[in-house]
Amino acid sequence: MTKAIKELGYPESWIQPALELVARESSFDSNAKNSKSTAAGLFQFLDSTRKNYGGNSVNWNDPYQQSVQGLKYVKDRYGDPVKALQFWDKNKWY
Repeated sequence: MTKAIKELGYPESWIQPALELVARESSFDSNAKNSKSTAAGLFQFLDSTRKNYGGNSVNWNDPYQQSVQGLKYVKDRYGDPVKALQFWDKNKWY
């Protein structure tokens, strides 16, 4: 996660809240799957989200690539992982 944050040019302050978000979503299991939806991976991307964040050009089995795309999603949707966690606290998902 730290490598992905640095390579994307995001602030180091993102590390801890991004790790917390992944802990809540997948317990750091890059193979995690939700039995009630298509959510999978570290950030529990739905199929539709994966399509919007690289689709088949991303190796979704690679935790690093999952991290890069997950962080991009967090930035696009929430602005930063702290705001994503605030949303998660209210809704129990992000």
